[in-house]
Amino acid sequence: MARKRLIALVLVWTLPSVLFLTVVGIVYNIYRIHQPARLDDAQRAAVMATLRAGLDGTTPVPCTVHEPIAGAVVITLWSDGKALVRVEGAGADLAAAINATALELKPYAASLDPNLRAAARMQVDVITGTAPLGGIAPYAIPGIAEMLAINPGLDGIGTDIEGKRQVLLPYELVSAKTLATKRPSNQMADLAMGIDLSKIGVLLGARAGKRTAVDPEAMFRFRTDTFVEAPTAQRPRTPYQLYRGNTAAPKISAQSLREAALNGGRYLVAHMAPSGRYIYEHDLATGKQTDPERGAYSMPRHAGTTYFLAQLYRITHEEWLREPIERAFKHLADLLANGRCVNTLPDGTEFDCVLDRNETQAQLGSTSLTIVALAEYQLATNDTRYLGLATKLTNFILFMQRPDGSFMHIYDPKTKKPDPVQELFYYSGESALALARMYQVTKDPKYATAAGKALDWLVHWYDFFMGGYFYGEEHWTCIASEAIWPAVVNQDYLDFCNGYGKFLRAQQPETDEHPDQNDFVGAYNVTSFVPPYNTPAGSRTEAMISTYLLGRHMGQPDPDVRAQILLALQYTLGQQIRPDNDFGVVGPGLGGMPGTPIDRSVRIDYVQHVCSGMIRTSEWLEDGKP
Repeated sequence: MARKRLIALVLVWTLPSVLFLTVVGIVYNIYRIHQPARLDDAQRAAVMATLRAGLDGTTPVPCTVHEPIAGAVVITLWSDGKALVRVEGAGADLAAAINATALELKPYAASLDPNLRAAARMQVDVITGTAPLGGIAPYAIPGIAEMLAINPGLDGIGTDIEGKRQVLLPYELVSAKTLATKRPSNQMADLAMGIDLSKIGVLLGARAGKRTAVDPEAMFRFRTDTFVEAPTAQRPRTPYQLYRGNTAAPKISAQSLREAALNGGRYLVAHMAPSGRYIYEHDLATGKQTDPERGAYSMPRHAGTTYFLAQLYRITHEEWLREPIERAFKHLADLLANGRCVNTLPDGTEFDCVLDRNETQAQLGSTSLTIVALAEYQLATNDTRYLGLATKLTNFILFMQRPDGSFMHIYDPKTKKPDPVQELFYYSGESALALARMYQVTKDPKYATAAGKALDWLVHWYDFFMGGYFYGEEHWTCIASEAIWPAVVNQDYLDFCNGYGKFLRAQQPETDEHPDQNDFVGAYNVTSFVPPYNTPAGSRTEAMISTYLLGRHMGQPDPDVRAQILLALQYTLGQQIRPDNDFGVVGPGLGGMPGTPIDRSVRIDYVQHVCSGMIRTSEWLEDGKP
């Protein structure tokens, strides 16, 4: 009897695990795409030589790279960011397919302008493996097809129609905005995942010349070995390997961070209108840009972006930055000149606040970040022309601060009353930083006192049982904690920010932690099924830089925080638009920071946060150290 009970107990404990492992094994073998080793440098160069000879109409260069393939090869010719030519070839092996594709390219030798052909860059996609599309019969798992069917940016989707294979390459799925289209939670609006199978079916049907959409049950997934020609100025360099449509990241160093930050500054200057307003968003895949003079505009992000440019100027002293910064400040001054937000307190103190021309309520964050930017400019130049303006704006921050150190976030200039209830993300931390920066430029103790009260309230808000297990977006809190040192020294601030850093590190994947996702190492993941957003890798890094520096000030530098910073910045260096990876960029994109690895839109705040982290780290990172 005892033996039977023992056997039953063993089964209870082991059967679930055995069943789970069995299911994992079955799913892995059905859906995993088994691929050969990628082509090496010499093989990629040989393939490209054959294709380039075909495109240029010169003496044929037969390809001798006899590697197995799992389908066609697809050649895309990029010119000014657009796919100018797309041809396919098939064969018994890679050499046969490339030789066939080179013949397909020959007509373009005469039809394309020679200068255009020379400057264009060829991308080669070699289909190396296929597998079923998850959630489709006979392997149906409800919901998998649309939510978790593909690894976005790595997998393509294809079908066979009337004996001919039709494929949508990984970059084509990205450009068509078929990825990250499902939002599983209304409470997490930014959490987007999955694919638009209906749209993909229409695109595949159209590629085959059909008016009907392809049924998902007829689709399959595939992987590619992808590489692209170097820019003309770098040839005859070996073609760049691509992974998730991107080239390998530059190695992190003080110099590479400084150069990347300056390129971010150049992007922002190139996207500033004569009025001083920024082109808020740029779609790199289409070249479409928002109009800075019409439509919605974010004043907090205008101020935050100008703050970064002032910071970049303070650290690098690059003179080309000064005029655009002053142009952005002039726009803010023009908005303030209408007097819509001016008020005088009973004691005679006059304040003002930033209010865009279409706004009826003033947001605390717009004014706070404007103060930060003005103070940063004064620290960089010793120019006090904006000090009077910054003082009036800071009076508004003090007016909006409650006795306990917290802030009211919305102000109605018509009624001249704050909204005591509504609170928004970031604004309290931004206000604490504004007060700290004003102390730095004026040494007026009232600003240090107010900043300390604000930080006390912010960090002690978490003084409850679960407070150390979750955090809001507190990056401005930690930036302010370091900015006010040594006028206000409080161990609680450092403990809070170190705790915040530990919390964030749990979201930062390490090498080989997730299959096929080593290009995400250093980012901050919501889940391994969703490509990471690039902005948190910048904003949270800004906070961790301040945390690390505050620890150094107080004799308690945390090496884990330092490693966390470098890991995130190595990731963002890879995400930035550079000459080697800009072949699919329409418009002035160099230095831009896309939203995610599969989102080709750039907003000014993406560049601001990431490049601020880069330039600040370049100040203390010693070259040559890992």
